[in-house]
Amino acid sequence: MIIHFLKRLAWALTLLLVQVLILDQVHPWGYGAPLVCPLIVITLPLGTGRSEALLWGFGTGLLADIFAGTAGISSAALTFIAFIQPPLLTMMAPRDSEEELRPSFSTMGRWNYLQFIGLLLLLHHVVYFALEGFSYFHIVDIAISMGVSYAASLLLILLVERVRNPKK
Repeated sequence: MIIHFLKRLAWALTLLLVQVLILDQVHPWGYGAPLVCPLIVITLPLGTGRSEALLWGFGTGLLADIFAGTAGISSAALTFIAFIQPPLLTMMAPRDSEEELRPSFSTMGRWNYLQFIGLLLLLHHVVYFALEGFSYFHIVDIAISMGVSYAASLLLILLVERVRNPKK
């Protein structure tokens, strides 16, 4: 139990460091930045309780907010997808899956996992950019930033998952 927690904590801190030190400086076409922090919440195992998922989401978001200076935006967005992740994973996981199933291409299949990541990442980005813009006077700029960041984040997350789980 403690080993799994320490591995997950190390994974979360690694992704946070990459996010804060590298990815926050990258803005494709001058819009948005790729966000990999949602991957921490997305990859929580099937047996994770809702309260544990919410703690992981809020804690990760809080650290991202502290280092990036985003005033609670990451906390809110990651807590929201942490609330949605356990029931969505239960719905999309294979019926005969084990209790500690960790979402990946090999455990869920390519199409189901891509849908799972895509939906959670889209929900995260909608909440994140709605709070970041906090005004709908520049809805076109917000939509462009969200679209560019979503595409870059999805590609980066798929790349990280491919490197992390090279099988299949």
